[in-house]
Amino acid sequence: MEDDPQGGLLQPVLSDAEFHILKTIGEAVLITSRDATVVFANDACRRILGRPEKSLLGRKLFEIEEDSLTLKAMANRTEVVNVRKYADGLRSGILCSVLLLPAPEDFTCAVTIMNLVRPEGTPGELQARERYVEAYLDAGMARGAKLPEPFEKLVGTSNPFRAALYMAYKASQADFSVLVTGESGVGKELLVRAIHESSTRSGHEFVSINCAAIPGTLIESELFGYASGSFTGGRKEGKKGLFDLADRGTIFFDEVADFELNTQAKILRVLEEGEFRRVGDQKCIPVDTRILSATNRDLGRMMLEGKFREDLYYRLNTMTIHLPPLRERGGDIELLADHFLETLCRRYEKEAHFSRATMDIFFGHPWPGNARELRSVVSYALNMADTHRIEPADLPHYLLLSGGRAELSRRIRPGGLDKAETPRRGFVYRDVMDAFEKDLLEAILKRYPSRTRAIEALGLSRRAFYLKLKKHGIS
Repeated sequence: MEDDPQGGLLQPVLSDAEFHILKTIGEAVLITSRDATVVFANDACRRILGRPEKSLLGRKLFEIEEDSLTLKAMANRTEVVNVRKYADGLRSGILCSVLLLPAPEDFTCAVTIMNLVRPEGTPGELQARERYVEAYLDAGMARGAKLPEPFEKLVGTSNPFRAALYMAYKASQADFSVLVTGESGVGKELLVRAIHESSTRSGHEFVSINCAAIPGTLIESELFGYASGSFTGGRKEGKKGLFDLADRGTIFFDEVADFELNTQAKILRVLEEGEFRRVGDQKCIPVDTRILSATNRDLGRMMLEGKFREDLYYRLNTMTIHLPPLRERGGDIELLADHFLETLCRRYEKEAHFSRATMDIFFGHPWPGNARELRSVVSYALNMADTHRIEPADLPHYLLLSGGRAELSRRIRPGGLDKAETPRRGFVYRDVMDAFEKDLLEAILKRYPSRTRAIEALGLSRRAFYLKLKKHGIS
């Protein structure tokens, strides 16, 4: 390694094997010293940045990338976890994390890890999200920064999540339309309610409508109401609509992408003219309401496909706030799990805590249902647990196999092995398969309390079955 300039710079820190792993792994790794000098850039990093080694090593990072997220993290002594950026030159998204080692308060180097990812949204949307995170860092919003009480109900300390809260707080101080995007279950409605409760309209109604739950034939009468005698089966005296209720308050369109085109046109008129007409009436009724919207779909793409009106799209997203999925929020998984458990324990008058093995499974699961799924899992586990400690066997069956995934991740990720461990031939295969086997046995025993039924389901001999139970310490 003597002829490698990077190896020389990192020689006191890394062994030859560790240096080789860092140099060849698929993730891009960039290491800078405290004074922002680049001391290491692996092969993947040089490919992403499109620069040869000699144009990176020994140079100051601000000379290479003036507006670098790494520099902002170093300046604010704030670590960044899984922030999405959009790279114009690559026409792709980058998932970026910045770790300050050994600790953010007194770091000696910054380790930046980057992965190419499929962009979720248009380049403009990704760049907007990036600006929100940078605004958060520029403002020096520490993880424990105090926001108004309505926003503190949303639990999380990860930088992308706190950046979204900060932007939502700024939006609550204005009166324009806001579009909240994110996967199902990330907490979009909670964020929208916090915006309303922190705004000057908080003393008036917050009216929520699930656009996907109301049939297209009824949506207009629900929104605008209807005049007397408008249609058979209607009230004789007519009916007020949701816009009436939301006058001087806020109306929230959840899953706004499900509006039909003719309904979109009428909502656009309300936004532009500040008035609406009830179904079957010619009289215009003035209304003063703020419209907040949320969706888990790509409105930009729908607009290009002619499924969503372009003019309405730009009226609804004066500001777009993206809530990151739970799998991109790092330590928030444990924080949220503990929060949900504490809330449920108070409700059911119980005491409980998670074992480390259970938390490892939580970290290994991708959480496609996000915080909503996590809350359901915690509720299930609390009611299934027979002791104060919630173990993997208390989790839903589908989640148990995440224990094997957690072991797989621990064993093959860089630095996954403890330095005291001596690698054994075939250790990755055996350890990971053992983890899956143990999870499978526990799941089957949970499903079939009868040992005979469990043996039949697994297709094992009785002797082999009991040997496996003994091997994994399952009583």
